[in-house]
Amino acid sequence: MSGSRYIQQIKQLAVLLTFWPVLALAQLQPWGNYPALPKPSASGQAEQADDRHRFLESLSDAQVRAWMKKQTDFANAALANISGRDALLKRLKVLQSTEFGAGSLLEVRGMQFFVRITADNRQQLFMRNAATNAERLLLLTEIGQSIGLFTPSVDGSHVAVTIITPPGQRQSLRIIKTGDASMLKDNLEMIAADIKDVAWNADSTAIYYRKSATKPGADRGAIWQHLLGSKLETDVPVIGPGVNKSRRFAVSDIVSIRTRANSPYLLAAVQHGHNQERSLYVIKQDQLNGAASPWQRIAAPADKVRNAWLAGEQLYLLSTKKKNTGAILKLDLKTPQISAAKEVLPASSDELLDVAVARNALYIHAVEAGYSKLMKVELDGSKQEDLSLPRSGRISDLSADADSEGVLFVLEAANAAPLAYRALAGGQVRNVEVFRAPQVGFHRFVSKNLSISRPGSNKKIALTLLYSEGMELDGKRPGLLTVDTGTGLSKLARFDALRLAWLEQDALMAIVHIPANENAKQKNPNEGLDEVIAAADYLIAEGYTSPKKLVAQETTPGKRWLAQAISQRPELFVAMQSAAVLSEAVTAGKNQKSNAGGKSNVTGGNLSPYASLSAGRSYPATLISARFGLADTPIWMSGKFSARLQAVNEEKSRPALFRTDFAGSWKYDALSELADNWAFLLWQTGHKGFVLK
Repeated sequence: MSGSRYIQQIKQLAVLLTFWPVLALAQLQPWGNYPALPKPSASGQAEQADDRHRFLESLSDAQVRAWMKKQTDFANAALANISGRDALLKRLKVLQSTEFGAGSLLEVRGMQFFVRITADNRQQLFMRNAATNAERLLLLTEIGQSIGLFTPSVDGSHVAVTIITPPGQRQSLRIIKTGDASMLKDNLEMIAADIKDVAWNADSTAIYYRKSATKPGADRGAIWQHLLGSKLETDVPVIGPGVNKSRRFAVSDIVSIRTRANSPYLLAAVQHGHNQERSLYVIKQDQLNGAASPWQRIAAPADKVRNAWLAGEQLYLLSTKKKNTGAILKLDLKTPQISAAKEVLPASSDELLDVAVARNALYIHAVEAGYSKLMKVELDGSKQEDLSLPRSGRISDLSADADSEGVLFVLEAANAAPLAYRALAGGQVRNVEVFRAPQVGFHRFVSKNLSISRPGSNKKIALTLLYSEGMELDGKRPGLLTVDTGTGLSKLARFDALRLAWLEQDALMAIVHIPANENAKQKNPNEGLDEVIAAADYLIAEGYTSPKKLVAQETTPGKRWLAQAISQRPELFVAMQSAAVLSEAVTAGKNQKSNAGGKSNVTGGNLSPYASLSAGRSYPATLISARFGLADTPIWMSGKFSARLQAVNEEKSRPALFRTDFAGSWKYDALSELADNWAFLLWQTGHKGFVLK
């Protein structure tokens, strides 16, 4: 071989070796190469000094929108090619169509009102005679429609129901006559979009509802009175924002009205933003006079009242004045000074959530060691007892008729569908068979509520586990860590039939419960993050799963807990799926631009999740699905976070997928998205049956 030809071959080999890492990278990325980033504009290039992806914030830029569409198409193509995904979706559809019962259970004058779901996912509102079990169908929704709320009148002759109709989720309040299931002509479409309850007057001839604000963003709406059969133009406001100049309300205040069959009073409860403490106003029904109604304030936020219930001339209060877990007070409304209220049930270690006032007693829903507890207390507090529940779980409804003894309640658990029960006057508990709970496989799975330690604190973290009976703690099974947030009842795990599709994969599920922070000004930036990391560490340390099998999912948009977790402790997880992430601080302004980028991006004293991502580290695989206009999180945050992960992740075998409906190439469907998400997570754990085709 000539020297020149030898030298030429050496050069060719050198070129091949130069590109070998790229060839190897292509082999490690069976899903293909990420869509290339567009070239930033001249102004975007100037910003790249501190943040090379900042130009992706410009949603008006045609190149950025085109990149988002390519990313969406790229992610959808990869997800569609995961074997096992279609079978997972098929199973989810079967579970969704299974009848489990839904909605509230209310009883008035011996008649029970509740909602069932049909096999084609339509909702039915029923009235059932508690004595004879005879049922009457009052309403069957159209395909796509849903029932928002229903409230029977105090005599059971009518029921008010909100019907939600897509697209745009238009909501109207209708009145049904229960005697013949006929619908009155009254059609109230100006109700507040977030309305959760309405109230009836004593003779069932009028309702009180919260009307939408006259100006968008001005306030949460006042309470109006509507006389059945009258024109909507004759409705009058009775309390709330803009009704009476001498009684002012803040923009964030939400007013609701409560009545009771055996009480001559109206009660107005005012929620101030996210605070749990209410202001309370009362008035006799015969004194109501539109905007001039002489409401009397009996409680302010400083009185620490979280809820109240009318009972004749008495008002029962849930107060946290002495202890956060709450005590029950009794106030005589003839002399309504809260300082004169008498303690009926003192505070204890049990957290009090709800009260139902029956003719014979108070029935109190409390939480003990992560499970619901039902107490029966005499109306004067002279005697109390704990009632024995059929199973450990979550009481999701509590309803008592003022004219009857005992209480109705719905009991469910993470592994048990809701069933309705009645606690009789003597304390016995019986199934009233309102809801049906078919056995679909949850009986093979254990539900366990745990209280684990929070690092550096004496506070405990609530963790719910779901796994198959007899599972060995060898760390070999996929573990899905999900996040739930809230206070009170929302801290308890509820039933979701769709979870079975995950558990049937010989996988476990863990739900970490993060308390809702009521005061945004005092919010700890690490609150939520500590809980997620502590839960992950616990699952790994106890052998439930391992870092190569642990995945995490955050379904609520506008959060940053999982983004923080994988940026600070990436070794804990193999994959993460999230709705739109809050990965950076945002300045107030027209375009909601990021406050800072690169290493200087600081949020609450800590680096933001986006800025914390650095080259040379291995990060979990990610799937981020951002829907435009949802919550307060701009979709460019999810795009930037994904783009940075694509660029810096040392572990090239773990994809960073991003998709959004903003680009117009992804049509949102809740069940299909869930199948995509779980198939992606199982694929990343190396689970059998989930590989890229």
